[in-house]
Amino acid sequence: MPLPPITEGFTCDAGSLLFKVICEYNNFVTKSFDVDNQGNTADEPIGESASQTLALLEEHRRKVGTSLFSRPAPILAAWGFAYLVGFGLLWITYGGHGGFADRGAVLVLAGLGILASVVAVTRMTRIGQGVDGPSRRSATMFSWCWPAALLGVSAFDVGLSRHGMSTTALSLLWPGSFLLVVAVLFLCAGVIFGDRSQFGLGLWSLTIAAASTFAGTPGNFAELALAGGGGLLVAAGSSFLASHRTQVARGEQ
Repeated sequence: MPLPPITEGFTCDAGSLLFKVICEYNNFVTKSFDVDNQGNTADEPIGESASQTLALLEEHRRKVGTSLFSRPAPILAAWGFAYLVGFGLLWITYGGHGGFADRGAVLVLAGLGILASVVAVTRMTRIGQGVDGPSRRSATMFSWCWPAALLGVSAFDVGLSRHGMSTTALSLLWPGSFLLVVAVLFLCAGVIFGDRSQFGLGLWSLTIAAASTFAGTPGNFAELALAGGGGLLVAAGSSFLASHRTQVARGEQ
């Protein structure tokens, strides 16, 4: 039995995506019901029509998921490269002499961090495009959690730096605190979007952030470069392969 007919002049373009799907489904069922009443039973079997309807709903669900949070491979790759190269240089040049050993590696890390942030912000601005309703608001608010959290931890670290902390303590505080916040954000992303890979990456990052304080300086730089940056690059590759397999499977259907 179809739902009550939509008011004349009303289109399915208004409202949230969920409303659009239900509206289009109602139109489909109503047309099939009318055809059946006229004695012109559908040429195609009922099972086939039901399969097409389920395929349409699944395609809409996939588009919603992609729009709310597209594959994070570019973001993970950008930050993985920044960690691997930036902290790798800090580790190699630690205790050296000369201008580069003092400031060069820090500037390289800062520059790579800015580039990675640009990549992340560019990708996050696409979150929720074409989607309305609470899901889009939740995804958009979560995207703003990243810059807000990173700015907050930066201000926190700057404030602590003004109270006579030693250079060794600062070299442990800054990278460890940033990775700790990022780990919590990954955990939240895994919960919000139902992504086990991001939840696992959050647990991994949480472990690396805590372990870096026990490694001391410059051991923490090596750990952040190899385990932190390497882990992000592995996660980026895994995300890319998963997305590629999904596209191939969809093309074979």
